[in-house]
Amino acid sequence: MWTVKSESGRLNAVLIQDSTEQLWTKKMPFAGIESSTHYVSRDPHAQMDPGHDQWLQLPTILKEEGVQVFEVKEMLGKIIEDATIAELSKMVDDVWMGMPIQPEPEDLTVENLMWGYPSRPFWDPVTEEVVIPDHRRVAWTYTRDTSFTTQVGTVICNMRRYSRRYEPRVVKLCYEYDPVLSQNVEIVYDANEALGVYSEPPCVEGGDTHIIDPETIAIGVGQRSTVTGVVETAKRLFAEDPDGDLKYVLAVNLADYPAVDYMHLDVTINYPDKGKALVMPYIYDTNVLKNYPPKKLLLKTLEAITKQSVEHGRDIGPLVRPEHFASLGRTGVYVNDGGNPKLLRNEISLLDFLVKEEKLEEDGLIYVGGTPDDPWDVEHLLDVMLEQSRGASNIVTIKPGMVIGYDRNKATNQALREHGVDVKEWESGYLDLLGGPHCSTSPLSRDA
Repeated sequence: MWTVKSESGRLNAVLIQDSTEQLWTKKMPFAGIESSTHYVSRDPHAQMDPGHDQWLQLPTILKEEGVQVFEVKEMLGKIIEDATIAELSKMVDDVWMGMPIQPEPEDLTVENLMWGYPSRPFWDPVTEEVVIPDHRRVAWTYTRDTSFTTQVGTVICNMRRYSRRYEPRVVKLCYEYDPVLSQNVEIVYDANEALGVYSEPPCVEGGDTHIIDPETIAIGVGQRSTVTGVVETAKRLFAEDPDGDLKYVLAVNLADYPAVDYMHLDVTINYPDKGKALVMPYIYDTNVLKNYPPKKLLLKTLEAITKQSVEHGRDIGPLVRPEHFASLGRTGVYVNDGGNPKLLRNEISLLDFLVKEEKLEEDGLIYVGGTPDDPWDVEHLLDVMLEQSRGASNIVTIKPGMVIGYDRNKATNQALREHGVDVKEWESGYLDLLGGPHCSTSPLSRDA
């Protein structure tokens, strides 16, 4: 079976999703509520056609480097075409479980799976009402979030956002029915099927999950994945690892709402090569690294912004405040205790754990925005935050020392190159500002 044993080893097979159309079309151009996917809470002005042309560069780059690419929408079309009525009926039941209406199995289309049922909004002249799709199924291009493959098998994610709760159900069809994936991928845990009494949902998302090396998984805890999700996932993965090769599952604290650009772990750190990490400066604490740009500068900058907004009579919210970042990076280290996760210790930050365990070299840190000449340079901090919001940290490694990164992040790409990393630049002027190459790829097979 295919496994993933690192974030920086050679990438052999990957899952992607061509659904850029749904980033821009058939939505009202207003900031909507979380329970509705029919409102656009992002920039609605980017052009769809050139955006789609740019997105298509991703599979081209991957294939040129020898990566086997599996695209969700294409697979779904072939799955429906080849399925029996009994299989179609099960697909409908699995995806529309709990919904008041659903398509007839023989009428199931890819558009239903991608857009919902009915697949398009329409005016009903009899009832004189507008009928809209129940809920979009797979509304974003970010396959990293909905499933992830580990050292011991694949996990289907439980999404925290209400509007994305159906996406894993659709992606799971690819694993179950595609002739290649069904033979090479083993689903070891579907987090939507977790049983128990919880004080919080057992959510875990792939964007929060890093397969650091053959013995270590890090999972961010914040606006998406929960502590309960980490623990339940660790239980299942430890149970699937009778030889004890998986040594650590880490729970890494992330920023609190409304610091939404920090919603997943993979927007704070990624790994372009063994012993190296592309890291956001100013956000982690550390007792180990001597030259890491200080978190205090970020907190004091946010404090000044908050103070000014109050003094000017414009204390409007939600506003990012220092306390939202206060505990970012704190890491709980869990180990396998007879098949159950046991908290071994806490670290002040993920960086300190990685350095202490010799998984990250002290001189292997590469900073988003480059290294500041003065660690107390506020303008550098502001430039860093802007590059990060444009997906600078969200690189994906193709093989050791080679990554895909958005072309718009000049300072970060230069910093990577200065550390010997080959950056394959992905044209991105029309692409959505949220997410990036890492979010858009879900590795199915990757070497240590």
